[in-house]
Amino acid sequence: MDRFTKRLPAAGAAVASAALVLTGCSKGEGEPTPDAAANNNEEQRVAAVGLGDADTLLALDITPVAIAPWGTEGDVEEPGVGPWSKDLIGDAEPTVIYNTAQGFTADVLEEISSADPTQIIAVNQAVDAEAYDALEAIAPTTVRPEEHEDWQVPWDVQIETIAEAVDKKEEGDELVEETNQKFADFKDSHAELQGKTAAIVMPYEGKLGLYTPGDGRGQFIENLGFTIPEELEGDGSSFFVDYAPENYAELNDVDYLFVLDYNGAVDTIKEDQTFQNLDIVKDGRVHYFSTDVGNAMSMPNPVTIPWVIDQFDDQLS
Repeated sequence: MDRFTKRLPAAGAAVASAALVLTGCSKGEGEPTPDAAANNNEEQRVAAVGLGDADTLLALDITPVAIAPWGTEGDVEEPGVGPWSKDLIGDAEPTVIYNTAQGFTADVLEEISSADPTQIIAVNQAVDAEAYDALEAIAPTTVRPEEHEDWQVPWDVQIETIAEAVDKKEEGDELVEETNQKFADFKDSHAELQGKTAAIVMPYEGKLGLYTPGDGRGQFIENLGFTIPEELEGDGSSFFVDYAPENYAELNDVDYLFVLDYNGAVDTIKEDQTFQNLDIVKDGRVHYFSTDVGNAMSMPNPVTIPWVIDQFDDQLS
């Protein structure tokens, strides 16, 4: 079978283009810097350079002075957050730092430094030892816990790590509880969906990238109560599995197929006769979601999760 796996970052735009393959190593000591929480005062200036870390800070009532968005310039509107966080960020104008997923280059580090942060949050990010030292030279830096791989920090761990770093542990615990309740409410409202099998994919370059449970998007549909069949889980080493058109028929066996758009990819797959001839398409078991939904799902946090659940609720009700 002509199928292979590759590792991609969480950022929706990079996944869609399949142009950015990350192999960033961990710092090796991924615990928050001991004095990182010591900056919780009136002069607190937090730079959020992990993807989606800004959303969690905003949910904790902290407006970052710098934000690293998920896409490249032109993909993301100012001020660097998605529609899910527009109300939270209000009229703030943080420094928007692009391309952090490609590494902490000298230019990126200079932009971070120019925001004059007293603290840096880089939890949902690939930070190797060299990058960590460079960030620490700017301000105390919090990265992912060492037991988790780059880009694979569970959303609740992301909340807890960031909340502790900014001395808001109690508020973080409340966010975890509220977010879990949002999932529970969806399950209660859609008892008929619980245990149904599902897959979530994004079309690109004439094929489908199927997200595994190791990716935020795969985790998300599992948290909604769906089950990703074992044969679609991959070997656990990658975020997604490539499906060439000759293998699309394997998707007929799932109860639901969720397709994420990126810059018109959904329009293209709707014109693909191999895809349109699938039983799952003819039976109306395919649901299409916007680019914004795909981006939000790639970085689950206390702001994106409720927003995406509402999108699923609208489609599946």
